[in-house]
Amino acid sequence: MKKMYQNGCRWLLPFRFAVMFATCMVMTGQSLAQSPQTEPQAQAYAWKSSSEAISLLKSQVEMLLQQIPGITEGTPLYDNTIRRIAYFKAIIQEIDRGATVAQSLELSLPAAATLGFSKEATYTSKIVLRALREEARVTLTN
Repeated sequence: MKKMYQNGCRWLLPFRFAVMFATCMVMTGQSLAQSPQTEPQAQAYAWKSSSEAISLLKSQVEMLLQQIPGITEGTPLYDNTIRRIAYFKAIIQEIDRGATVAQSLELSLPAAATLGFSKEATYTSKIVLRALREEARVTLTN
């Protein structure tokens, strides 16, 4: 009985490997065949006017600045609050320089990534930056 079990298991491991490999190949082929989802173009949104955007962002910055004293410095909550302040201030600056509201969201991302240019550029993950840009887009569209 023991010998029969050993003989049966010799082909079982390569068989499992072959099935797993075939499954991976099929799954990879399916994922490559899917079309990537793209974000809607900036022009597809109904953006607020520059003056409305600046007013909204200034009120957001004031609210965030009032929260800073109650947050422990160096915590993720503190860093995220500073990141939002830096991003919103940078958007205001870009709009003042003549950029559209849509353009200013993209142009201001380096300020958010570096916590207001106080840390190295690779400090913030792309996921966090994407979420921050999406938050600003929702705030600045009608």
